[in-house]
Amino acid sequence: MPSRLLAPLLAGIAVLLVVGIAVLVRSNLTDRIDLALIRALRDPDLVAPLSFLRQVTQLGSTTAMIVLAIVLLLVEVLARRPWRGIVAATTIGLASLGNELVKGLIERTRPDVIQPIVAERGYSFPSGHAALSMVGYGVAAVLVARSGAPRAVKVAASVAAGCLVALIGISRVYLGAHYPTDVVAGWLAGGAVVLLYAWLSPGSRARAGAPAGGDPAGQRSDPPGKE
Repeated sequence: MPSRLLAPLLAGIAVLLVVGIAVLVRSNLTDRIDLALIRALRDPDLVAPLSFLRQVTQLGSTTAMIVLAIVLLLVEVLARRPWRGIVAATTIGLASLGNELVKGLIERTRPDVIQPIVAERGYSFPSGHAALSMVGYGVAAVLVARSGAPRAVKVAASVAAGCLVALIGISRVYLGAHYPTDVVAGWLAGGAVVLLYAWLSPGSRARAGAPAGGDPAGQRSDPPGKE
């Protein structure tokens, strides 16, 4: 199988997994594992050590994603790659809308098995914080990976993004805002979006088709005539 087809294949698998989890949720077949994980994470011995998650969760909020989208757009415009910035910001925005649509279809209520530390409104599945943090920080990591930054910086950006997304997802369960399956579905849905973004966005085809000699003309990310 051509390596270029790997991203859409993995994205398709992730979407199928989200659908599968949604079916299980609607059938109440995830209740036992959800409740067990919630109670384990809210163990009295863990409440204090995990209290920092109250602050971490804000990095996956709608406000944080709006700020991130604007920052990515401005950085790419200043780097004379406006199309990359526009596509990145648009991807984050569309992911937010898509997440709300799915929530309206599934209509899962928020957890009520424990006293929530943070009260949230709206439906629960999938977790918006988990999905949008995956999209936002995942897109940012892709942009760094395609930049001229040193390899160590690219690796550090990817690792940092992964750790942050993981902590934000865990924070949603700890705070009582989501079931674990909400978070897993959010991660999978967000991951699918990032994979498709990396596959379709400006720069992906240019990099794949760049001459071996590294001709800059073969690495343009903007359409011809866009300066």
